[in-house]
Amino acid sequence: MTAEDLKEYVGVIERMKSLMKSAEFDQVFSLLTSDLPKSKQFLLKMELKRMAQPCDYFIDLRGHVDGEVRPFVYREKTHYMDDKAIQIFENGIKQYGGYTLGVYEEVMNADNNFRVMHKKETAQRVKSVLQTAESGDENKPAATSDEQATAKLVKFGHYVNRTEERMNFGIDVEVKVNDSRFVATTSDLSISGCKLKVPKGRAAATGDIVTINFTGLEQEFTLDIPQGIQYTLVDVEQQDKVNYWRLKKKPVEQDQGFSNFLQKFIHGNKRRYKVNLDNTTDAVTTKGYEQFYLPRLNSLPVYLAVNEGAVSPRFALTTDYNKSVWHYFLDEQQRSVLITLLAVKRLKSLLAQPGPERSTILYCFTHAAKGKLYYYSATAEELQAAPDLRATFFGFGAAKPSWRVFHLNLVKTTAQHATETFNLPAAPQKTESIPAKVGLTPLVQGAIKNLRYIASLTDISANNAVNYQQYKYNPAQLSQLNQFGHRKLPQVPACEAIPVQYINLRAESRYLYKTTVKLHQNEQMVAGFSRDFSTGGLQIETIEPVKYSKGDIVQLDLVDLQKITSKHQLTQLPYEVMAVSKSHTIMNLRALSSENGHTAKQFFQQLIQNNRAKLTLAEETPKYPGLSEALRSMYLKALNNFAFYLHRKGIRYELNVIAQGATPNALHTLLLLDSNKGPLNLELLLKNSTANLQFAQQLKAMKRFDPPKSYELYIRVSRPPAAAGQQIESFYDYEFDDESQKQTFIKQALQDATLFAFRLFLSRTGRPDTDYIAREISYISVYAIHRAKTLEEELWSVAGVGDAVDISKELAWRYDCLEQVGDDKAHQQVLLGRETG
Repeated sequence: MTAEDLKEYVGVIERMKSLMKSAEFDQVFSLLTSDLPKSKQFLLKMELKRMAQPCDYFIDLRGHVDGEVRPFVYREKTHYMDDKAIQIFENGIKQYGGYTLGVYEEVMNADNNFRVMHKKETAQRVKSVLQTAESGDENKPAATSDEQATAKLVKFGHYVNRTEERMNFGIDVEVKVNDSRFVATTSDLSISGCKLKVPKGRAAATGDIVTINFTGLEQEFTLDIPQGIQYTLVDVEQQDKVNYWRLKKKPVEQDQGFSNFLQKFIHGNKRRYKVNLDNTTDAVTTKGYEQFYLPRLNSLPVYLAVNEGAVSPRFALTTDYNKSVWHYFLDEQQRSVLITLLAVKRLKSLLAQPGPERSTILYCFTHAAKGKLYYYSATAEELQAAPDLRATFFGFGAAKPSWRVFHLNLVKTTAQHATETFNLPAAPQKTESIPAKVGLTPLVQGAIKNLRYIASLTDISANNAVNYQQYKYNPAQLSQLNQFGHRKLPQVPACEAIPVQYINLRAESRYLYKTTVKLHQNEQMVAGFSRDFSTGGLQIETIEPVKYSKGDIVQLDLVDLQKITSKHQLTQLPYEVMAVSKSHTIMNLRALSSENGHTAKQFFQQLIQNNRAKLTLAEETPKYPGLSEALRSMYLKALNNFAFYLHRKGIRYELNVIAQGATPNALHTLLLLDSNKGPLNLELLLKNSTANLQFAQQLKAMKRFDPPKSYELYIRVSRPPAAAGQQIESFYDYEFDDESQKQTFIKQALQDATLFAFRLFLSRTGRPDTDYIAREISYISVYAIHRAKTLEEELWSVAGVGDAVDISKELAWRYDCLEQVGDDKAHQQVLLGRETG
C-alpha cells in the first residue's frame, strides 16, 4: 500500500503505472515531478518500482467482500474474487503488464472489502465526534451511523432445514428454460439442488423445468450427460445486478450416476470449497436470541385447550418475570381463576377482531369478604358497552391495592408446533439427517393434543392507578359492578404452571445436602436446615415462618458443619435474601462478599473439591419431562411480540437486533413505514442516543435477577396518512418534565395526529446458554471455526433484552380522551393496513 506521505502524489503514480516498462518513463517522470524536491522524486520512483515487482500471492476474497465470489484462473493459478475484484485485477494486468504487487494491493483495497469499509466508517465516526467537540455542543449526540440506525431482524421459531450438506462452488453451466439458452454460474451445489447466479433479463416462473449442462465440470471430469440434468425452479431472489435461482433436482433414475458423482465430489472437496453454513448460522443466531428472551418474558402465556367444544386454560408458561401475573390470579385456595377470566364470550370477541393482532385491555381488581377473594374484570370493549358503569368501575377499582391493568392478546396454535423443526444437514456419505432432538413422549403428546389457543397476559399497570382514580362515580352504582364479577366455581379444571426451562444458566452447580442451620432474627434464633448449597449460596427451610423479604440481609450459623472444621468460622455468616416462598419458610440466599471474602464460600469450595463424587447434584425433575420445551416451541411459532437486544461493544452499547414471531406487531410495522420498506429503521427507538444514555445507564445499575425497568414510547404520525411529507416522531415518557406536560401532549396528539403508544420492558441478561446451541456451534466449528467464534462473541456481548407491548388502546382510557379514540383508531388501521397489505 502506498505510504501516507506519498498519497498526495497519487495522480503521478496513476499516470506512470502504464509507462513502467516504456522507454519514455524517465522523460515523462521528470516532466511530472520537475517541481518536487529530489528526495520526493527518489521516493516516488522507489514506490513505482515496488508496485511493479512481480507477485505470486494467492487471492482469496471469500468472506472478505460484499459480493459474490467465484473462481478466477490466471496463468494456471485459481484465485477467488468477486466481479469488482476481477475487473480491478484485469485492468491492473493491462496497466502494469502483468501480475504485480500494485495489482494485488488494488484488489485487496477495493471499496467493497469489509476491512476497508470498516476503516472508513471508523474514520467517519471519529471525524463526527471531533466536529461535535469543536462545535462546543457537548450535549448534541453524534450522527447515528447506518449500522446503528438499521437492525438485523431475527424471526423466532423460524429455521431453514437442509437434509444434506451444500457446498459453496462456482462453476459455469449452460441453462435451458422455456426454449431459451444462456450461460450462468452456480453459487452453491448439493446432491439434490443448486443455486444459480443468473444475468438480469432472464425470465422464468416458479415451477418451470430448468435443464442444466455442467460445462465447467465437464472440462475436468467425464460426466456423460449430454442431455443435461433437469431441475425445478423453486424460488427467484432478485438483486440489483443479478438474480439468484434456487433449483431442486427432479428425481430421475437415469441421473443416479450424476448424483453418485456429486456425493463423492462434495465429500472430497468440502475442505477446499467450504460447506455452505448459512442456514445453520441463522439457526444458531435465532436459537441464541430465543434463549435470552423467553426466560425474561414479561407476558404470561396461557395455553387453552378445546375439549368437546368447551374451552379451558390447561397450562401457563412461567418465568421469574411473569410469576407475579400467575400468582395474582390464584384465589384464597390457591386455585387459578383464569377459566372465568378467559371466558368463552370474551375469547369470541377477540377472535372476531380483524388480524393479525387480536388484543384488548383488561382491567381487574379483587374484593376480600368473609375469608374469600372475589375477582372483578372487564375488557375495554365491555366497558365501552356499559358507559354508565365505566367511571364507577375505574374510580372504585383503581382505589384498591389489587388494581391491575393487563394487555390481553390471543393467538392460535397447534400441537404440530411443539417440536423443534431444525435439523443439522447430513454429510453426503450418510443417508439421513442428524435429528435435532428426541421426539415428544406419549405423555407430552397427550397433554398438548387439544391445545388450540394461547392467551398472553402482560401487566401494564405501572403507576397508572392514580389516573384512573380521577374518575368520579356514584356509590349507589357499586352494586351494579356485580355483572363484572367472577363466579365461584365448585370445581375448577386444573391449570398448571410450567416453568421455562433452559439449562446451564446458573453460575455454578448446586448440591443436595441437609444440615442444621440457625437463623438470627430479632435477637432470637430460628431453627432450620439446608436443602441445597453451592459455593455462592444456600436454600434453607425454617421450622417456623420468618419475616424476611427479598433484599434483606440475614445472618446464620452452620451448626453441624462447624463441628467438622476449625479452619473456617461458620457462625454469623452474612447472606442476602434472593427469594422467599409464600409460606415464608423457604429462602434462597446468596453469600455476601466482604474485603476478606466470605468464610462459607471458601469452606464450600473446599468441601465440593474434596467430595465431588459423593455429592448429589440438585436437578429439578419436571412433572412432564419435555413439556416445557414443547410449550416454548408452540409459543415461539405463534407470538407477535416485539423484542430488542442491546449488545455491549467495549464501553458502548448498541441496539441493532430486533426479533419478531409469526407476525409483526404495530411497532415492527411503524419502523418499516419509517424506513420506506427498506431495512428496519431504528431512529424512532434510538433518538438522542437512547441506547448509550438511558438504556445503558439503566443496565449498568441492574443485576441479572432484578425486575425489568419499564418505559413508555409514544409515536406520533401526522394525518392524513396519504399526505406528502408525512412526519413520524417519537417521544419517551422521561422526556416530559411532569405528568401534566405529558398528558397535554397525549391529548393534543390524539386530536391532531395518530398516536401509537408502547410499554417497553428492559431486563439485564446473563451469560448465554451454550449447551442449548452446542450441537450447531460444534457443526459450524468443523468447517469454519472463525464463524463459530463470531457467533459466540455476538451472543456473549448481549447485555440487555427488551420487550415492547402496544398500549395505544389503554392510553386514551387512562387520560379520559375517549372522544378522540374513534378517529385515531381508524387512522391507525389505515397506517398498519397500508404497510402490512
